Amino acid sequence: MIGRVFEERYEVINRVGVGGMAEVYLAHDGHLGRDVALKVLLSKYAGDPQFIERFRREASAAAGLNHPNIVQIYDRGEAEGTYYISMEYLQGRSLKEIIQNYAPLRSDHVIMVASQILEALGFAHRKDVIHRDVKPQNIIVDDEGRVKVTDFGIARAGSASTMTEVGSILGTAHYLSPEQAQGETATAASDLYSLGVVMYEMVTGRLPFKGDNPVAIAIQHVHEPPVPPSQLVSGVPEGLERVILRALAKNPAERYTSAQDFLRDLNRVQEGREVSPAPAFSDQATRVMSGVGGPVSPLEATQVRRTGRSPAPPPEFHEAEPRRGGRWVPWVLLVVFLLVLAGGAYAVVHFMGRDTNTAEVPNLIGLTLEQAKEEAAKVGLRVVQGGASEMSTKYEKDQIVRQDPEEGAKLESGATIKVWISAGKKTASVPNVVGKQQSEAVLAIENAGFQADVRPEASTDTPVDQVMRQEPTGDNEAPVGSKIVIYVSSGPPAGQVEVPNVVGKTEEAAIAELQKAKLIAKVQPVVSDRPKGIVVNQSPKAKLPVAEQSFVTIEVSSGPQMAVVPSVLGLTKEQAQARIESAGLVARITEETAAGYAPGLVYRQNPGPNQQVERGSVVNAFVAKEEATTSTLPPTTLPTTSTTQPTTTLSNEAGE
Repeated sequence: MIGRVFEERYEVINRVGVGGMAEVYLAHDGHLGRDVALKVLLSKYAGDPQFIERFRREASAAAGLNHPNIVQIYDRGEAEGTYYISMEYLQGRSLKEIIQNYAPLRSDHVIMVASQILEALGFAHRKDVIHRDVKPQNIIVDDEGRVKVTDFGIARAGSASTMTEVGSILGTAHYLSPEQAQGETATAASDLYSLGVVMYEMVTGRLPFKGDNPVAIAIQHVHEPPVPPSQLVSGVPEGLERVILRALAKNPAERYTSAQDFLRDLNRVQEGREVSPAPAFSDQATRVMSGVGGPVSPLEATQVRRTGRSPAPPPEFHEAEPRRGGRWVPWVLLVVFLLVLAGGAYAVVHFMGRDTNTAEVPNLIGLTLEQAKEEAAKVGLRVVQGGASEMSTKYEKDQIVRQDPEEGAKLESGATIKVWISAGKKTASVPNVVGKQQSEAVLAIENAGFQADVRPEASTDTPVDQVMRQEPTGDNEAPVGSKIVIYVSSGPPAGQVEVPNVVGKTEEAAIAELQKAKLIAKVQPVVSDRPKGIVVNQSPKAKLPVAEQSFVTIEVSSGPQMAVVPSVLGLTKEQAQARIESAGLVARITEETAAGYAPGLVYRQNPGPNQQVERGSVVNAFVAKEEATTSTLPPTTLPTTSTTQPTTTLSNEAGE
């Protein structure tokens, strides 16, 4: 596929992801001269109408959603015996990758990301489009912190009939709403529930519900209340926890009524204002599943076991593996059967006590291998290393970075838990951000793979919002994901203010700005070639710290200095030049023939006497000279005409 050109337009550069029904390539659009992501339906599905329809639906659903937080669809078509979608190529990381490397995330980062997702979902919902598969793998954060929601592959119009797609439902069980788990129609509230799961994972670094298999997880979405995030991680703001738990309400009617309402409460949390408590957990939402099927024996309950996990495709393009052939009804019946079986198993375990032949997997993350073996032995399980040690952004050398199965899963006594050990923290070069503005510094730090810890500090010599120093310093190596502390100027200490720059402003504007800064303006008029009323200088200079109510002298232009033109009529050129220069003006003396005027004297001037002009202006004085005489030549000689040109003398002040 690499190097092939689709429809004489899209040249495939390399493969960037693969999902259950499509591969995604980086391609270059030769017509518009830009890089695009080319999503190509796998050849084995190219002849199946069901998958072609789903593929087309993805393009149609997203193509009508032109929003800065939704991935843009450019084109779709059929070529090379298959179907493709051309879409915006995103430079960044999936939110899932960010959670895995940096969670728990700071509350302000959680709000920033969630707010942009809500902007996207709110726009889609107003267009009557339900995403139905909101999860961190389908959310991309680019290098500048912008969030994009992608993969509308199973999106449907809100008014469309329910479509049961087993692969899709089971593939995203961790983020599934209770009503979707029960086979009901997904609504806007379903998307908001899934976002609640994503926010829970960002805040705690853990999913609210985990289980041995997708069906077990779906049952918990319907039956079990989530553990409040504050019980898992310290420092979670109460308001943010309330927002998350409201989004995770089992009953859609108890969640937010719209993305706008959800966003409104997030803004209240960010502003430090109160939000309403989340509704109390009610088991009313379990009515559909709790009434399905009859009792199941303990022997049958132990038959619901964890299934093996295969490696996931790249996060941005993760999709459930589609199922081929046949009508969808048998698959729905199969799901119902599994739910009945799993629901019965759940009831037996919950109400009759845990089977003595099973054990619950403990959390081994962060322990050493020896500590993990001791911990597992307490519940009758074994621990083995699952593979080679791997670099980590979070855990020190020899600590466990992941385990399989995860905490909370049920295993038969004597079963084995696989763990992976940290080979040490991955390091990277720390960028030097001293002297940068806070926003620019934070972006550089996060782009380098670190977290920025901003600490304001008063300063009398560093402008507000500029980084004064950092720890560790630039160009040192530090573990990826670690915090880089930057000390940012908050301006002068209490009681001091920074002098604003008012040079170039009008007198009125300068006085107003100084008053706003709690300073007093002292106006001093000065002669200047700047327009009248403009501030040409100030003291103290801008950005210097001074005490509140200090005087700031502003020099305001009164315009250029003026001079009165003296009369030089009847003077000799020497007298005229001296008188003009004594008035602060520049003399330009011109001698020219003037009939009827006394030679050697000024007979006219420009400008005229007593006019006001700027100092340094030129005054023209015209001196009369004798008329030239004409000689009579012999008749045999051709006549010649002698013309005397005026002569001009400019005094030195003119600069000529």
